[in-house]
Amino acid sequence: MNVLIYAGPGPWRNEALATAAQFVGQIATSVTLVTGGGIRHTELLDDAVARLALPPDIVVERRVVEGTPQEAILAVASEARHDLVIFGRLQRPLERLLPLRRSDALTRRLRTAVLRVSGPARPIRRILLASGGDQHTFATAKYAALLATPLGASVTLLHVVSQQPVVFEALAPLVADEAAFLAGETPEAITLRQAAAWLREQSIPVAMRVRFGLVLDEILAELHEGDYDILAVGTHHAAGPLDRVLLEDLTGDLLDRCPRTVLVARRMPHD
Repeated sequence: MNVLIYAGPGPWRNEALATAAQFVGQIATSVTLVTGGGIRHTELLDDAVARLALPPDIVVERRVVEGTPQEAILAVASEARHDLVIFGRLQRPLERLLPLRRSDALTRRLRTAVLRVSGPARPIRRILLASGGDQHTFATAKYAALLATPLGASVTLLHVVSQQPVVFEALAPLVADEAAFLAGETPEAITLRQAAAWLREQSIPVAMRVRFGLVLDEILAELHEGDYDILAVGTHHAAGPLDRVLLEDLTGDLLDRCPRTVLVARRMPHD
């Protein structure tokens, strides 16, 4: 697996490196370290190598690029195939309130899976995988497994049954019953069970959760109540007008509001 890590200046640089150091040495075959801002930041790449403490068989490339962190990451990511891009949140909290400064702007432009680190560095022990109940769940599960396996972390599969007020009343579930939903034969329930079975085959401890309500609010509530270390999500594609109303760019909203590290999965290497 080829991993790109932004190791240049940024408000969450130290947290990003501390998070990556927990697993990169066990999953990567090559690591590209990049900084923006030109040669005056070269020493930061040497510092990153020391912090990551990578095994000697991992190929390490250092890249110094002019421009902003976003420009540096995009420039290097466009030159070669990377399977995972890791960087710390690049805006401070107040900056995210400015126009055109959404936290998901860089993630949208990258064509690879992204681990966007935010908040204090913490040992990765519990991963929350937010599933839309579709096939994207399996790609997200595979990326979550990449992190969970070397760290002995658990994965909780969460599906939120949307109760958006814009949905016709007749379409809303009559009973918010988690056990009944998980035992049911809806496509979403089947997907959760299949993904859980696959994760257990990888010897990863798995739990399943179903919540009922507004999707964004319920994901963030579960993240807080369960004290998870990482939120894993897939990319969401709106199939029609109703989907666009329901999703409301869910991944982007999560990146804006999530106080923890977020893994955005797109596809597995060589799929």
